[in-house]
Amino acid sequence: MKKEEDLSQNSVKELQDKAKMLKAASIVIVVSMIIMLISGIIISFKKDFSALTVTPISFLPLAIIFSAQLKKVNEELKKRNV
Repeated sequence: MKKEEDLSQNSVKELQDKAKMLKAASIVIVVSMIIMLISGIIISFKKDFSALTVTPISFLPLAIIFSAQLKKVNEELKKRNV
């Protein structure tokens, strides 16, 4: 398991880039989850229950982890008054 990164050792530019990347990744994952959920519901109505119905749930931990990391990066940026 990877050790948690110490954000205080990163430069402001690195933190801003990381925050930008995490925000974009979080948005992409959430949008993907919504699309998968909608398509899973449609497929369930047309056919029967399928694996696509529960697939968005498997992406939920990724969304939570990325959101938590983004929060930590933003807190570090606030500490530095950026």
